[in-house]
Amino acid sequence: MLDIIRDKPFLVAILAGGFAQFVKVISFLIAEKRVNYKRLVQTDGTPNMHSTTFSALAIAVGIKAGFGSLTFAFAVCLAAIILVDTMNVKNATSRQAEAIWLLMERLRKDKPTTTAANTGLSYTPLDVFTGVILGVVFAFLIY
Repeated sequence: MLDIIRDKPFLVAILAGGFAQFVKVISFLIAEKRVNYKRLVQTDGTPNMHSTTFSALAIAVGIKAGFGSLTFAFAVCLAAIILVDTMNVKNATSRQAEAIWLLMERLRKDKPTTTAANTGLSYTPLDVFTGVILGVVFAFLIY
């Protein structure tokens, strides 16, 4: 168990994900002029924590095992699956939340609106892309 904690690619990935969350707190502080510590545990927003973590992991594995290794190829494939699923699953969840919100409004017999409230669940391609860039840069700087 202690071997994985000492493994540098693992540490780089964990630190990159934590750094992404810290960046969210700082960006919220700059934009809103107040501290929101909930941003440390929320996964939505820019940069995306999932893409940062797995991009950093893939690059750290590439540095350690070699960019032509089977291990690096596996890490890149895993990162790609995570990136695609991050976009698709969160967007599907957001659409479901909007549909439930509209249904609840109609059941209350209020005036239903044509647009649902912002659920804050969707990731934009920019969120994922900035996470990838942050993860790659972080891995090269830390490793």
